[in-house]
Amino acid sequence: MKTATKILLVVVCLLLLTDICWRVWAWSADAKLRAFSNQFKLEVYHTNNVSAVGIKEAKDVSAVGIRETKTGRLLLIDWDYGDGLHPGELSYFSEGTNVLNVYFRTNKPPVYRFIFHGPAKSETWWMNMGSESSFTMQVSYDTNGNRSNFEVLYNNAWYPIERKNEHNGIVINGNWRQLEFTNDAAAIESATNR
Repeated sequence: MKTATKILLVVVCLLLLTDICWRVWAWSADAKLRAFSNQFKLEVYHTNNVSAVGIKEAKDVSAVGIRETKTGRLLLIDWDYGDGLHPGELSYFSEGTNVLNVYFRTNKPPVYRFIFHGPAKSETWWMNMGSESSFTMQVSYDTNGNRSNFEVLYNNAWYPIERKNEHNGIVINGNWRQLEFTNDAAAIESATNR
């Protein structure tokens, strides 16, 4: 009987020691995750009917974001449009303010949108439509969110975009010409009287 009690006591001690070792190993293995969670917080976002550059009324948009734990400022959001057509978007933040969006497109270079924030809520977007090595569009918004300026790079010069008959165009030598984008670069149709 004493032998059986000793064996049982040894088995229980070994199980207890194994449990303690397992817990210490798990705690040390999670140290990096705990260090990450002390500095950053992962968040899941979900929204409907979001429009963005190159995305027309996408449905069921969801995203994963990284936020600084101490300040609460956003750092990065990875958008998934969930429609099987649009690969997604990355939004980068500086001090919690959106400063860069990268729109991924199927079989095309991505579109880059840099956002420069002005006084109050005004901002200017500089965009590279993907195939050019420089910016190709500039859009400015006033403090009310209304578009105040819209320009396109055509033949190495900036032209204001004007709407006519529900189409975008530019005026060259007094003639309004409808804008088209060929391989993401601005092109114009033949001259049309204003």
